[in-house]
Amino acid sequence: MYQGFASMYDALMHDAPYEVWAAYIDGFLAEWFKKPRAEILVLDLACGTGNITLLLADMGYDLIGVDVSEDMLAEANRKAYEQNAKILFLAQDMQELNLYGTVDAAISVCDGFSYILEEDDLLTAFKRVRLFLNPDGVFIFDMNTEYKFKELFSNKILEGSGIDGEGYEWQNDFDEKTGINEYRITFFSEKEEPFEELHRQRAYSPTVITNLLIEAGFSSVKIRDGYSNDPLTPESARVVFIAD
Repeated sequence: MYQGFASMYDALMHDAPYEVWAAYIDGFLAEWFKKPRAEILVLDLACGTGNITLLLADMGYDLIGVDVSEDMLAEANRKAYEQNAKILFLAQDMQELNLYGTVDAAISVCDGFSYILEEDDLLTAFKRVRLFLNPDGVFIFDMNTEYKFKELFSNKILEGSGIDGEGYEWQNDFDEKTGINEYRITFFSEKEEPFEELHRQRAYSPTVITNLLIEAGFSSVKIRDGYSNDPLTPESARVVFIAD
């Protein structure tokens, strides 16, 4: 996953509301810590090409970006260099997270944790986050919901295009028994031959995620409908968890 896609990712995701997500996180962290942004070290998990990482760095936060895809990190490093942003990017699996010290906040935007398909593996990842999070720190991340997979994606073919002639055809197959949505994506570009990637994500109930977070060592968990202050509804497509 995210190999050939990495070079097209930003063009195809050009309409993603990164600024809205970053503003939500910024507002929450400002209220939580009540200190200058430069004194807050934020860990961006599954950071991809660094879109949220760079936005938060531009706001003044100290950033570490982690992603399992070296191709995505290459794009993130390139953009950071061009913007003169001093960000430490690490190629690591979230289940094997290993930092040089602790962080004040950990975040993960755009369903990075939905790619972890087994509860035991998800618990391992949460434990690693808790291990490297300061005692007064906070963990904010989002995941896709079963409603999104079942009602918005399942057995549908989606198409999209980027800003430089890139495009994709995206076929979804949701298995209600396993909760796993399989994305089979064919990418098109004027610069190279079409290629295909297979992605899988799992929908977990909020109760399961909450219990795993508590088992991992977090003391409380709040749940929100996307990046808002609204409660989750049966038609929520993205759920945000806030754990401390």
